[in-house]
Formats: sequence, structure tokens, C-alpha cells
Amino acid sequence: MWRTFLCLGIMLSNALIASETGGLRLVSDLNPGAEGSSLSGFFVWNGRAWFKAATRQGDKTVWALHASDGSTTGTRRIKDFPPQEHGSIFDNPFVYENRLYFQGPNAALGKGSRIWVTDGTEAGTRPISEDGKDVCDEFKPFLIGERLVLSLHGDYNGHGLVALNLHTGVTETLAVPFDGWEDYTDGAMLKGAMLKLDLDGRVFWSIDGTRKGLKKLVLPGMPVFENDDGMNQFIAMPNGVLMLPNGQRKPPLDLWHTDGKSVVKLASWWPDNPFSELWFGRLGDLGLVLAYDRTRRCGLWSSDGTVEGSRNILDSDPYHDASFSFQPGRQSQPLIAGNKLFFEMDDGKHGLELWVSDGTKSGTHLVIDIALGNEDAGIFKLFPMADGRVLFQRKNANSGTDVWVSDGTEDGCRRLAALERATDVVAALQGMILLVSDHDQFGQELHALDIPQPIVPAAKSK
Repeated sequence: MWRTFLCLGIMLSNALIASETGGLRLVSDLNPGAEGSSLSGFFVWNGRAWFKAATRQGDKTVWALHASDGSTTGTRRIKDFPPQEHGSIFDNPFVYENRLYFQGPNAALGKGSRIWVTDGTEAGTRPISEDGKDVCDEFKPFLIGERLVLSLHGDYNGHGLVALNLHTGVTETLAVPFDGWEDYTDGAMLKGAMLKLDLDGRVFWSIDGTRKGLKKLVLPGMPVFENDDGMNQFIAMPNGVLMLPNGQRKPPLDLWHTDGKSVVKLASWWPDNPFSELWFGRLGDLGLVLAYDRTRRCGLWSSDGTVEGSRNILDSDPYHDASFSFQPGRQSQPLIAGNKLFFEMDDGKHGLELWVSDGTKSGTHLVIDIALGNEDAGIFKLFPMADGRVLFQRKNANSGTDVWVSDGTEDGCRRLAALERATDVVAALQGMILLVSDHDQFGQELHALDIPQPIVPAAKSK
């Protein structure tokens, strides 16, 4: 009987939500009542969104793994995680051989993190390691064959390095701890091995996932850094690895490349502040850098890993009269969707608006001037869709959120919904998007918005 009343309550809740927020419907009230569920860590796999959520059980907060296909009946609690003081719950997820792996809690110590695997069932959601030697720091999922390279932490003076076999669950120690090694697992793949720079800024290591395959490399052309500075941003390319330095004290800021035999400088720019934020990513076979440059105000550079193929493809303000230039703290994070880079920029004429680039000068342009004139569009988040389009959110005049979609052209830029509440897009599924939204009745919970077909164009703001 109680299940019947629960279903009727959820149906009534959905109707109330849809009538109040322009098509936004409640998926599930995971933490019944007005208190929200603290949903986060969304990852799409096998047509469902996987995420962690917190609920109150008496005086305790319990975190659990959930999965949702965007429907009430298709949203379920997979497994409760053991309580611990600090550490990961559901972080850095990745898929290997149709199973989902992630960084989860370490129940044995009550702190720290281990590698978990799930097949979508409660029984099949567990730590993978049989020997418990996979307690790890934050890591990037560096897979070399069936081996996952991990940087251990715990009671080490420094850090140890292990490889966790995803087939057997057994770990192999690759290196004993070293003082000064802060994180082994920051690097990029180069010719089937992981390339990692030691924190002294002078020595690279090649890691193939075995103890014998751990090799120190000496690469001619490596710049000399002060203190413990070195290369800290890496992008794997077909012909090697692109690199940017950390803590370079004096301009210019340089882009470097290595093929595993030597290191070459490709390009330079001149920020007013050597610690200026920038964006660094890969689009196809090109590396892109979006950064502030005092001679260009804001610049977009592309590189194919060669000196000849590294160039500036966009000056945001060639006349130096823009009121504002690229500042990641104020703008949304640039995003790769499909074969395009979407980002915000002020060109001195249109205000801060959405731009797109395919990595060429001719293919880099303003998408649409949403807020006409030199007013900013107010975009605060970009989100990728599986079909190569991008979703973006902007605040509206009603203190709510407008959700837009764009394919990189003005005609293909449409408003999906004008919502009365502040929302956060968290996942894109087939025919719908999932959002976390606040509501007076339910608190912060999971909602869905169906994508209408065809999408009706929306008028520009005045």
C-alpha cells in the first residue's frame, strides 16, 4: 500500500514541477522532504547517468552510488558506501571492457581512496584489488594495457608507484617512495608508455606499467626551472607530447614539445602576470592554447607539434580597445564538443559572447550575439552533447536559468527552455538532459528536461 501512495506522490510532484518550471520535471526525490540530496560526480555510461548522492539517516549522512535513465522507474540506488572521515566517494570514473571503474572509499582505513568497479548491481560494486594495496591519491586514469598506474599514499615518506591489473585485481610495486615525488600519475601517453616529469624539472620518466619498464630519460633541450617547477600540463599528440610549464617566473610563457628523444620550444606569448590562467586542450590532431597575451589582449594558438605548425590563429582585440579580455575566473571553462572548441570571448564589439573554433583562423568566429551590442551574454556553463553540439546556460531576467543548445552556427543556436529556478546541467542522455535544480518542496534534486523536436528559435536579448 505504501508503495502505491509513494508512486502517486511522485506523479503529483512531477506534475507540480512541470507546471512551475516550463517543462522541467522531477526525476526522483532521492532524499524525501525539503532537504536536498547533494548530487554530484555525474558520468554517462550505457545510456544512464551515474552519480553519487547523500541522504540523511538519523544523525548520519550516507553517500550512495545511483544510476538514472531520466525516468522515475529507471532511477535507482546501486550501493551505499562505507562511512569515512575523508577520501573519494565516486571520482575519476572511466570505462574498461564494458565495466565502470572509479576512485571510491577505503573502508579498511576509514580514509583515503581505492579503485572500485561496478557492473550495475549492488553485489558487483566493490573494490577491485584483492590485496588492498591500491590506496591512491587523486589520479588520472592512465591505462597501459590492462594495468592502471597509481600513485600510492598513506604512511609513505613521499609516494610509491604501483600498477593495478584490472583483470586480476593484483597490484605490482613499480617504485619505492621517493622524497620530493608529489604525484607520479601526472603526464601523458607517449608511444605506449606514460611520460612523467620529476618535480626537479629536469628529468622525465617513461612508465610502461612494469617494474623493468620504469626508465629515467635524459632529453636534450629541456629548459632549466627554478626550485621544484617544471612541466605540469601535458597533451598526448600523434607525434609526441605538448607541454606547458608550471611556475615560470619571467615572461614569455612557452609551449614545448617532446618526441621522447629531445625537447623543442614551439611558441611563446607574453602575459602581464606569469601566473595568468590559461586553457590547454586537444582538438583532433591539434593542441590549442587559449591565454591572455599583453600584445593581443586574448589569443588562441594552435600547434600540430612542430615549430612550423604552431601559430596564433586569433587576436581577440587587434585594436586594443576591448573593455575586457580572457579571464577564466569570470568566464565559463572552454569546452571541446565534437570537432569544435566552444569558448567565451570579448572582441571589443559584442561583449562577452559564445565563440567557436575548428583550430583554423577561418574557422574561428562568433557564434551568436545573444545580448545585443557590447553587453555580456551572461553564460556561466558549457556542457557537451553526444552529437557534437554544446549546451550552455545563462541567467535570465527572472533570476532563473535559460538553457541553450548550439552546433557552432548562428542558425543552429536555440534556446531550449526558460526556467524560473537556478539549475545546473549535469548530464545529456538520448532525447533529454538531466539537471540539478532547487525547489521549495523537494530541495535540490534530480530533474529532466526533454529536448523538443524541432527546436524553435529564440529571439535575441535586448
